[in-house]
Amino acid sequence: MTRLLGCLVLAAVFTGMINASEPFSPLRAEDVDRLRGRVSIDGREFAMELVDRDQDGVFAGQADRLLIDFDDDGRLHPLREKYATNRPLRLRGFDAAEHFELQLLENPWRARLIPIQGMGSVEARLDGLQEDAVLSKLTATLVSKSGIHRTIDSLHEAISIPVGSYRPEEVLIEANDGRYWAIGFRNSDINLAYSIEITKDQLTPCELLGGLNLTARVAARDYFKGKLTVLPSFVTDTGLTLVDCRVGQLEPSDESRLVASLVGNDDAQKVVDRRSSGFACGSLCPLVFETHDLIDPQMDLVLKFDIGPLGGVIRHSAPVRSTGYQPPGKTIKR
Repeated sequence: MTRLLGCLVLAAVFTGMINASEPFSPLRAEDVDRLRGRVSIDGREFAMELVDRDQDGVFAGQADRLLIDFDDDGRLHPLREKYATNRPLRLRGFDAAEHFELQLLENPWRARLIPIQGMGSVEARLDGLQEDAVLSKLTATLVSKSGIHRTIDSLHEAISIPVGSYRPEEVLIEANDGRYWAIGFRNSDINLAYSIEITKDQLTPCELLGGLNLTARVAARDYFKGKLTVLPSFVTDTGLTLVDCRVGQLEPSDESRLVASLVGNDDAQKVVDRRSSGFACGSLCPLVFETHDLIDPQMDLVLKFDIGPLGGVIRHSAPVRSTGYQPPGKTIKR
């Protein structure tokens, strides 16, 4: 009887994958961090629960959990765990998170499961890899808008993956000399970040560290106080912020630190002050320069980060101008 029930449930699940017209079902708030209700798959209803694990009131974020009672035994089983960095938990022999996408509406809360249609493939690349670099290990995690996590462990090899929009989350790379780079990303622009579009029966290239730009913003220009605060960051072209970069062992090394200089913009190019920054702040930590009360309207900020065989030295240079400074020959319009 149990086997027959299991077969009927799986049949309903896979039939539901073909039908994307399931209606939204109402949800009730059981607590500030829990929504409960029933969800329909091919006309059959199952009990479900949404848990707002980070308590941000969204219920569909990176840390939140969806539970569903597929065998109708009164107990909720994990359908997917979006906070996991490894594969989703398997339910009855298949990755349920690879078959369904949750759609959630509020005011009032309503939900439905939409079947994911089709599979594609992705090929990981590291275009900035230096010619003499030899990698002994690669592990990269891609995460989709619907919570699918897929692990990639090789370059230039097609990996099967459900259709959808993805972004890199973590990259671990080890060189043949024992050095490694553990790199983590945070979604800083949801409209850009999920830039890897996987389409049905198509191969999609994926540059794991593509468009990595070193930038800096001047947070305070208190030249008269002899201080200059700079906020450096690594941001990709697709709206991801690099929030962690560990090299070698767990302890910081020169290769995992940003070196920054405040340079006088004259013939001598004298270094006014030099600082370094790491990733202990959840991103690159702020830099506070000592300008020694110099009110030089023409100073340059020079940043340098050595990412080793993954792309060599990344540099960024930007002028720092005091308030009201105008280039020679130009006047202030009134």
